[in-house]
Amino acid sequence: MKIEWQQIEYFIAVAKLQHMTKAAQQLSLSQPALSRSIAGLEKELGVALFERSGRNLVLNRFGRLFLERAEHAFREIEQAKQEIANQINPEAGVISLSFLHTLGAQLIPSLLGSFRERYTDIRFELHESSNQQLLTLISNHECDFGLSTPELLDDKFNWHLLGMPELFLALPQHHRWSSKSQISLEELQDEPFVGLKTSCGLNFTINQLFEKKQIRPNTVFEADELDTVAGLVSAGFGVALLPKTIGVQNHQLHWVKVDDPACKLPIGVVWKKDRPLTPVSETFLDFIREKYPLVQQE
Repeated sequence: MKIEWQQIEYFIAVAKLQHMTKAAQQLSLSQPALSRSIAGLEKELGVALFERSGRNLVLNRFGRLFLERAEHAFREIEQAKQEIANQINPEAGVISLSFLHTLGAQLIPSLLGSFRERYTDIRFELHESSNQQLLTLISNHECDFGLSTPELLDDKFNWHLLGMPELFLALPQHHRWSSKSQISLEELQDEPFVGLKTSCGLNFTINQLFEKKQIRPNTVFEADELDTVAGLVSAGFGVALLPKTIGVQNHQLHWVKVDDPACKLPIGVVWKKDRPLTPVSETFLDFIREKYPLVQQE
């Protein structure tokens, strides 16, 4: 007798519910048929997988071992089925997308919302991550695409620029610079500055701007999120360089234009060069190229 895939599915159901009758109801199967399937599986393996605990069935050590492997096999089969579906139909399937924390409030909802208006049967698996984590996910083929800044990219990746939102100097209300229409980066030399940790792509862009001007900012705190930076600036801890995204504009801030054309944050789509694209991934890229066809870095 060989182990059948259906037996594994039945075993997982019983293991999760710990009850033969409940599992049979969930599977739309008679209890005797389910019991025979589990008994056949145990006979093939040569060990019992469950122990009785009152009215419940509890996995023993052999059952726990088998469940771990069975669930892994089940996930692999489901992933294979999905990948085959993606290969067949360019307008249905799943796209795995990782994005930086800084993009979650505005770009992701806008971009994916407009995409799904056109392709209603394509779903997204979303992963919020740092730049390094994002590239690791793509390198390991755990994600199809990423939305990121370009500083960590090498020749293993493709990158399509989406845009370069301007960075402004965010000030607390009633700051002495509030009357300025614009400001130079050099004026920030000794000003208390609220920055971002290195895991945030914007940190790299800001550091490049300061290094180019040979400025050493008086950094009083480095945060993980733009919202935290905006909140600290609003509370008077210092000033910051930020894009005018939806999340940060919820805080009471005063915005001043920076007198430097390079004060922008490049954002784009990244994917692995040597990974063949499925039709559903090609559909996504075609949409990106159509929506952002002429954007160029300055």
